[in-house]
Amino acid sequence: MSANPDFDRWYAAKSARFLLEPTHRLATFGNTLVNYHLISELADYPGKVRIREGRLEAHQPLVITPRVQDTEFEGFGDAAKEYFDFLKANEENLRILQYGYHLKSDNFSEQIVTDSLAAVSARVKESVLASGDAFAAVIQCVDEPWDVALVELWLREIRRSAKGNIAELQKSGKLF
Repeated sequence: MSANPDFDRWYAAKSARFLLEPTHRLATFGNTLVNYHLISELADYPGKVRIREGRLEAHQPLVITPRVQDTEFEGFGDAAKEYFDFLKANEENLRILQYGYHLKSDNFSEQIVTDSLAAVSARVKESVLASGDAFAAVIQCVDEPWDVALVELWLREIRRSAKGNIAELQKSGKLF
């Protein structure tokens, strides 16, 4: 790790390689467990690879309706006031999806093996594919801060799932 934690986080996020992503999206009307397998080479120990396994629990997305009518609005120009008036008039059509998740530590494990990063990654990916787990992810990432890769996984799954979740909520009448 460097002396700059912001750089370390940025580097960890940008260098995460998603070798296998879940084939199913996050559930619209229930919780989803995403099983992750993070593989990282130990920086100071060539030929040593850490495998971390655990799960993210994605909570059912919540529909949030902003309360524009209750907002105080002063000191803005005419264009902003007109836009705010538009939002007030269309408040019933404003909806936001909120996704929550919980990193479950009760199923967390890690092990260090001696082999190349490529060989370990291939074995883990093959094993996960053979399991048929539709909610599994395999990610190569830095060893520290490794948990940034989990945040990246989470953001990717939200982006991938949002459109389908919104469509299902609209179809069920729970969005509007």
